[in-house]
Amino acid sequence: MSIPSAKYLKVKAANRLKTGKEPQKVVLIYAAILAAAALAGNLAGYLLDGQISQAVGLQGMNTRAVLSTATVVVTIAQLLLVEGLALGYCAAMLRIARGQYASGSTLKAGLERLWLLVRTRLLEGVILTAMSFALCMVVVNIYMLTPFSNRLVLSMMPLVEAGELTTEAMLSLWSTAYQVLLPVTVLYVVALIPLLWYFSAVYRLVDYLLIEKPQLGALGALQESRRRMRGSKRMLLRVDLSFWWYYLLQAATKALLYPGLILAALGVTLSVSPTVFLVAALVIYLAADFAVRYFFSNRVAVTYALFYDSLCPKEAETGAVLGNIFQM
Repeated sequence: MSIPSAKYLKVKAANRLKTGKEPQKVVLIYAAILAAAALAGNLAGYLLDGQISQAVGLQGMNTRAVLSTATVVVTIAQLLLVEGLALGYCAAMLRIARGQYASGSTLKAGLERLWLLVRTRLLEGVILTAMSFALCMVVVNIYMLTPFSNRLVLSMMPLVEAGELTTEAMLSLWSTAYQVLLPVTVLYVVALIPLLWYFSAVYRLVDYLLIEKPQLGALGALQESRRRMRGSKRMLLRVDLSFWWYYLLQAATKALLYPGLILAALGVTLSVSPTVFLVAALVIYLAADFAVRYFFSNRVAVTYALFYDSLCPKEAETGAVLGNIFQM
């Protein structure tokens, strides 16, 4: 099966967006709901934190427990909404990539498959955790074979000689731990970056499969994505690299969530109240995130949808995707 080039996919995506019906309306609704959800979630968290801080002493113990539980529930609800909408947006962009009609109501497709999506994300989490742990074991074993490990062994000698976890031995180990573990930490991070991309590449098609073939189930979607991505990762890497500017914009936008660190790095101090500062920072972040999604997300999402389509079985005569539940 021949896979189109990244340039071809991006040109075709641009044409689809020009001829498609209401693609900007879809992303407008999507971005607006995400911004509203983030604003509501942060406001609820702020109010709940304020109530928790006022519930002091033994009398407020039950109140703190209830409010803490409410904070967790709000966070989980917000996460589920974001994930469900993201899957619905994926469905909308897939329709546009195929020259079909998509509207704001298409976003509901992700929410309708929310439980399936949750099971899939949990399985992905288990797989990624296992892969990361295995990588950690490999890195540690490699590290122990290098001269750098000698210092780690020497730093643990006080514990061995003491025969127990004495305070002095623990303080001695802690004082040199960050220096001793720095090389292995750097090695692990360097090795983790390609592992994370490989994981994302292998399971890049999962969301599309959840939309088109929910009957596969969570495990089936993961297996099918892994099967279809065999021999296609290099092409996906080219597409990813061609959107470097988009990922850079996303990273810059996410950095706005840490305004204190940014101002400290720039050596800037502001004489405003913490509340005003945090509210202003949140508004700036939400505005930047909305702008990036509204102006650029469609172009990226349709390109990846076309990449998925290029890996789907086609009818010999019409070239239409076999088993396409969105066919008109």
